[in-house]
Amino acid sequence: MKSGYLLILGMCLACVNMIFLFRFWWALPFLIWSILLLYRKFNHYMFSTCIIICIFGYFGYWQFNIDRLVKMPTGEIDTYILIQPDDIHLNQDYGSGIASLENGEKIRISFDKQGTIAKKCAQDARPIFVQISGVLDYINEARNEFSFNPYAYWRSRGIVHRLHIKKEYVWGYAKPRSFIELISWTIHSFHFELVNWFERLPKGMRDYGETLLLGYTRSEFYIENDGIQLLGLMHLFSISGFQVTIFYQLWRRLSRQLFIQREHSLVIVQFMLIVLWVFAGGVQSLIRPIFLGISQAWRDLHWIVIDAKDAWGLALIGGLIIEPGVLHNFGGQLSYLLTFGLLWLQDRPAWLQSIWLSTFILPTLLWHTLSWHPISLLANLLIVPIFVWLIIPVIIFGIFATICHFAWLQDICEWIINLMQLCIKFGAKIPGECLFGRPSIIFCIVLTILPLIWLITCKKRLLFLILVCCYAILWGMPRFFPGGFVAFFDVGQGDTTILRPSHNQVTLIDVGGKIRFSKHDQTKKNTRNYQVEELIHFLKGHAINRIQQLILTHKDIDHIGNVSDFLEQIDVTKIYVPAGMEHQPSFKKRVAKYVRSGGKVYPVLAGLHVTKDIQVCHPIIKGIGENDDSIAVYIDFKKLKLMMTGDLSKKGEIDIINNFYLPQVDILKFGHHGSKTSTDEMFVKQLRPKIGIVSAGINNRYGHPNKETMMTAKNHHLKVYSTAKQGMIKAKWGLLNCYQIYYRHKLKH
Repeated sequence: MKSGYLLILGMCLACVNMIFLFRFWWALPFLIWSILLLYRKFNHYMFSTCIIICIFGYFGYWQFNIDRLVKMPTGEIDTYILIQPDDIHLNQDYGSGIASLENGEKIRISFDKQGTIAKKCAQDARPIFVQISGVLDYINEARNEFSFNPYAYWRSRGIVHRLHIKKEYVWGYAKPRSFIELISWTIHSFHFELVNWFERLPKGMRDYGETLLLGYTRSEFYIENDGIQLLGLMHLFSISGFQVTIFYQLWRRLSRQLFIQREHSLVIVQFMLIVLWVFAGGVQSLIRPIFLGISQAWRDLHWIVIDAKDAWGLALIGGLIIEPGVLHNFGGQLSYLLTFGLLWLQDRPAWLQSIWLSTFILPTLLWHTLSWHPISLLANLLIVPIFVWLIIPVIIFGIFATICHFAWLQDICEWIINLMQLCIKFGAKIPGECLFGRPSIIFCIVLTILPLIWLITCKKRLLFLILVCCYAILWGMPRFFPGGFVAFFDVGQGDTTILRPSHNQVTLIDVGGKIRFSKHDQTKKNTRNYQVEELIHFLKGHAINRIQQLILTHKDIDHIGNVSDFLEQIDVTKIYVPAGMEHQPSFKKRVAKYVRSGGKVYPVLAGLHVTKDIQVCHPIIKGIGENDDSIAVYIDFKKLKLMMTGDLSKKGEIDIINNFYLPQVDILKFGHHGSKTSTDEMFVKQLRPKIGIVSAGINNRYGHPNKETMMTAKNHHLKVYSTAKQGMIKAKWGLLNCYQIYYRHKLKH
């Protein structure tokens, strides 16, 4: 077989996968190029055609199964489910994980932590069958721009449904139906027992050991180790390429010491690699190194004669067959990109390999993480070998010390790991993070191809300058490109609005929040606030790292409940509150840390201009931050005029039109989430808006927006958008064009 054939064939099938399954039409030119290359450079015409047709059929069958699952009825169901305990994660008040229905379909499940499932999965490693009743529904799509998309992620793994378990009736231990199932379940049970044993280790060894050796990541791991992502070290903290390489090499050395014949050793290692993949939970980042390891064994056995490039292509083809969604997720993309880059760097020095690879994967990192820190180059150059030659051995020695009860050795190992954690945290705090925002897909493709061209061109300096200019343009586009937007962020039954007429003038009105009913202390450091994480990610997606004005309309939890967490994660210049609310103890507690660090809170009354574009129209008099004390603002961005009233009642709206002459607005954000207590007929008649916005939760218990409010909107010919139906709603304008309304999606009924 001619060298490079499997490489090109694998790239061709990857393009087919991305176009056919995930509608990534930008891959079409690369598909055409790879097909032309296959038929012009290689003579295996019939073989290539058959492979491509077969893969088309396979992907078509996979897509057919997904479509069939999507068409299944949802709602209340009574059924049996099969649960593997190591697929379950228990949080403070609930559990979640993956289970199988009677028909074999894998689904996401959630359940109360006080039930039988939680108790059994916490104590027993054996798979269980449980009869349950609950609500079957589709996995949610992303509700906001740049947010993690659960539907796309789980669909890429063949899962489209989620089941909320309400009642558990009977349970029993499941029995395997085949020898392969018995082996798989035994591996899962062993993994579960190991995770439970690792839980008893000291904190540092526990976290690093579970993540690096077992492929199990605790829910709070990346919160407590927040420097890992910033320094570009995510690829280290999963069972991936370097662990598989170490495993492969250790086994080869051990087999020689045990006088196992070379051929037998190479056959055994293939089975061991498959066991390792099952043991780690079938993670997508392992598919590529497992296939490469198996193909290396085939090459050593002389079963196949291919070079490293074709071995990579074979691993790509195998990965797409085993897990068709492997290239749709961050881990799979990084795994294949890094090793693809290494194919062309075999004879280059280590420092150049590190810098070039960091540049090669940077567009992919920016797409997912939105920012880059120059220190990540140094971090990868230094920390990767430290992990291979120090941290992994230290963890193994620490495990040995625990088993043998060598407390002094265990303490030394824990101290070394804690020192590494401190170094990563220190590195992440070094200033210099470059916030790019979400680049366009075209930019990502171009910036990924340019480093490859750099390897083969003789005009390296010119290409380097082009690369620098491209990144400079990418950094400057969200900052200097003319235009602006207003985004009505979906925080469920709450309120958050982002106003960005220009990059250096960003105003946030409310931050959302929800009442927590947990029995545990919600101020614990490791408690994640997903609403704030989504909001911060959206702001970073637009290269926003500072809020000039934060307006908190009143003291209700659904408007300001997230303010403490929000202020910890992003810089805010000024906070505005309705006059009198600044003295309320509950509010003062929420902003205490911000005030201690020098932040200012400004009480406002009607008549104040927060900026030249934003005028406060309410409150008229000082209050305590109740609904009727809400801040109402009239906003004039020239190309877009809007009115926002918080949770102000109809009486407050009448006070506004009695005290201010307000011209026609384009958008009216309905007060109090569309409640009948707001949006007075006279108020709407005075403002004459074209569009009404409702910020409310899906199927909320209050019935928002109210029928009476919707009738008022209909009488005045308003087009109404609701975050409950459309997700995040965005009014966007450019230098020459007027505003246009965009939204995430229509809610499926």
